[in-house]
Amino acid sequence: MIEFEIIVAMTLFGIGLFGVTTQKSFLKIFFSLEILLNSVILLLASTGKYYGIEENFSLAYLLIALATLEASAGVIIFLGANRVSGKTEIGEENV
Repeated sequence: MIEFEIIVAMTLFGIGLFGVTTQKSFLKIFFSLEILLNSVILLLASTGKYYGIEENFSLAYLLIALATLEASAGVIIFLGANRVSGKTEIGEENV
């Protein structure tokens, strides 16, 4: 069953990497980064369960807490930047 979980994690990682490299919208890049981080958490938890490594679970919990902090900080930065410039896309110029 570990093969299925690894395939799902790698698929999520590929989707997130595609989103980060192709999107210009800050929110889309931000959500793609969240998908990348969640795929790593899934991979850590599934390998920890399969191989019986308890340290992977504690690392996965730590990454979940850091992802929550990163998400809140990202939203605050986006709202501040949007309030100042009015832009939502990277590289967008005021004409």
